[in-house]
Order: sequence, then C-alpha cells, then structure tokens
Amino acid sequence: MLSDESARIYDRSAIKRLGDALVDDTTGTSPVSHLEEAGVFPPNMRLGWGALGVVGFPLAREHDRIVASAERKLGDMAQSLRGHRDELYTASGNVDTAEMENTENVRRI
Repeated sequence: MLSDESARIYDRSAIKRLGDALVDDTTGTSPVSHLEEAGVFPPNMRLGWGALGVVGFPLAREHDRIVASAERKLGDMAQSLRGHRDELYTASGNVDTAEMENTENVRRI
C-alpha cells in the first residue's frame, strides 16, 4: 500500500524552488541576476549629444533612445520574472488547498 506522500504527483517545495531559481541572486546565475547585470551596461552605452558631431546628432539621439528602451525592457523582464516567482508560490499554495479538499472528498465516499 502506498503512503500518502508517495501517492502525490507533485512536490510543493520543488514548485517553490522553481520560482526561487528565477530570482535567487546568491550564486549570480538566475535569469534576474543576468538581466540586472545587463541593465547596468546601457547607461555606459549612451553617446550623448556631441559624440558624433552636428551632422551625426540625429543618429546619436536615436541611438540613445534605443539604449534607453533596452534599459526599460531589461527592467521590465526582471520584474516579470519576479512576478512569475510569486505565481509559482501561489500555485504551490493552491496545490495544498486542492489536496486538502480532495482528501475531504475521498473521506466522504
């Protein structure tokens, strides 16, 4: 006969670990840490108004807009991954709720 734990097809702690792996910066290998690391480069990439002279001013301005857009996108992606971690934590809690309700329903049968 199977014990209660061996009959489960999920692991709540594994679900939470997936979320933690997205944002855990202790080893510097998480996707969020890579995005944040890349996010410090764009300010150093800006050319500024005089970098390409008067003739190149429109190009330098457009380049700086692209760099600013990349900076925003990197921040948005990191924030999105933090949100995914929160959703995985919620899913782990939902598993607990479903398990409890299933156990109660089986006992009634």
